[in-house]
Amino acid sequence: MRSLRTDSTGYTTVVKFPSLRVKLPAFLQDRIDRHYLDISFSRVAPLAVLIVFGVLVGLVFNTGVGHPYDKVIHIGFFALLTLAIHALFCCRLRISAVVAFGMGIAGEIVQGLLPHHEMSLPDTFANGVGVALIVALIALIRSESRQAVEDEQEELNLGQMGLEPVRRRYFSGQPSDGSGTPSDK
Repeated sequence: MRSLRTDSTGYTTVVKFPSLRVKLPAFLQDRIDRHYLDISFSRVAPLAVLIVFGVLVGLVFNTGVGHPYDKVIHIGFFALLTLAIHALFCCRLRISAVVAFGMGIAGEIVQGLLPHHEMSLPDTFANGVGVALIVALIALIRSESRQAVEDEQEELNLGQMGLEPVRRRYFSGQPSDGSGTPSDK
């Protein structure tokens, strides 16, 4: 992960957080673009938040279909799951979304097979809402970043290039330095 830092002189420097790269097995290297798994803070943080969220929800709430916050928990968990998959595996956003939503459907099917659980279509819908929220948020952030890069204007230092700006009055277009034209003194 890179972080931007501005020092007292106004210059921006890039600070890199340490990362660990684990080489993937040969049979996987043929199928993917990157031949390593990048384990850095920015990639592991969403997974850690997801684990903490899951543990706290499991310890604090007695969740189930009848619980008033059940759908909110589903939305939050699957939003974090989508973010964790996308960050950790560096895959395309649509792949992260499909994998997370597929895990949600599989989880509901497994719950339908267990004796003290039940499969719920509203839970599946809530899982999809959580996935969609993160996909929309990431897409919005990417489009805003892309737009900011396109809109970024470079300031020209004319003095450094040996040039001087032409001094003109704002509305009349006449020179304001008194070179042959009357001034309004």
